[in-house]
Amino acid sequence: MQSKDNRVKIGFLGLVSMVIGAQLGASAFLMPAQMARFRTLGLGGWFLGCLGAILITLVFSFLCIKTTRVGGPHVYARMFFGEKVGFFVTWVYWCGAWACNPIVISIAVNYLMSITGILSPIEKLMLEITIIVLLTLLNTRGIKVTSNVEIVLTIIKIMPLIIVPIVALTRMNFENFTELTPENASVADTLIKATILSFWGFVGLEEGTSPASVVNNPRKTIPLAIVLGTACVAMICILNTVAAFGVIHPAQLENEAAPFAKILLILFGGTYNNLIGITTFLICIGSLNAWVFFSGQIAQSAAKEGMFPGIFAKLNRHGAPGCALWIGAIGTGVILFLQKSPLCADKINAFLDMSIVVYIALYTTTILAHMKFMYQTKVKSVLQIFVSTLALIFCGFVLYNSDWFNFLALGIMLVSGIPIYFFRHRKGANGKQWSF
Repeated sequence: MQSKDNRVKIGFLGLVSMVIGAQLGASAFLMPAQMARFRTLGLGGWFLGCLGAILITLVFSFLCIKTTRVGGPHVYARMFFGEKVGFFVTWVYWCGAWACNPIVISIAVNYLMSITGILSPIEKLMLEITIIVLLTLLNTRGIKVTSNVEIVLTIIKIMPLIIVPIVALTRMNFENFTELTPENASVADTLIKATILSFWGFVGLEEGTSPASVVNNPRKTIPLAIVLGTACVAMICILNTVAAFGVIHPAQLENEAAPFAKILLILFGGTYNNLIGITTFLICIGSLNAWVFFSGQIAQSAAKEGMFPGIFAKLNRHGAPGCALWIGAIGTGVILFLQKSPLCADKINAFLDMSIVVYIALYTTTILAHMKFMYQTKVKSVLQIFVSTLALIFCGFVLYNSDWFNFLALGIMLVSGIPIYFFRHRKGANGKQWSF
């Protein structure tokens, strides 16, 4: 008899939509303002970040096609480096999946406030919590509902991101591109910082590998979906940043809380204010929906492998990992609450930088896993060796040039997993089932 979680599976279109949705959401609308801090060299950072993302995606594709297992960084870490490394990579991967959601939620609410007006911190917190609760409820309805919603939201988000650059060509002010770097900043330093920040637009590029158990023909569907999805995201992000710089001078753009809404108002006029707010809000929600889904799949997969408590593997009557989804939602809610504290308020740049370090560290383990796989199987593919080497250099470049403070989130996630690991190890040693 077929297992309950395999009754409905994601097709190629649904998976591509989720890959695009995980990456192309808040980043497409926040990043033009963030990259404006680096002036025209911000575009150079985008190109280098895109190149690094494509290289990493290709490494995941090689592993999906060549190995006997299909999955995210947690699967390959356990396969090639053992149980201990596998557990901590899985723990960090799962924590990162829901811990980054508050960034996307905050950006979504910022755009919605173009309709509602400025909200008090309490009102904003209540709205943010409502959003994560509703999306978690949606994901507990099962993979078919989640996939169909994501396809619709992806179509909604891609349309304006294609239309805006085309329309912006008629309003481009090329004098906005004359300032190469910020005042008193060096070219090298500016380009390095822009490249590192740009990679936040591609965080989640591997998410299409996580739900392998619910994907049709995963060894063929997943590699094509993640490469195509990431390439689409790269093209759209670069085009929209060029459009943003051409319409609004970077010195002005960097101070915009909702830059995409401002651009649309300039291009189409103020009468579209409500439509702009709703559309951009829905686009961010599409990205958040994909992240909520993937967080549940990561936890369920880890529990089935015996790395997480059995409660994470429990499926509801719709075949969704309900407990895993709600546990992740609670974690997101806690961070949303902490974000309202004076210490964390208006620190979105710090959260972005820390999330980049977390995911680059995870991608580094996958690249090393691929290199170990090539060594063990005596792979002589020049293409695979070349791509893996460049991808490792890119990840090393990002980590080396990141401030030490940005490793704080990674350190907290690793330390928080220590009690769980030893409790799990003790249970296993006593011959007891790892569950509660």
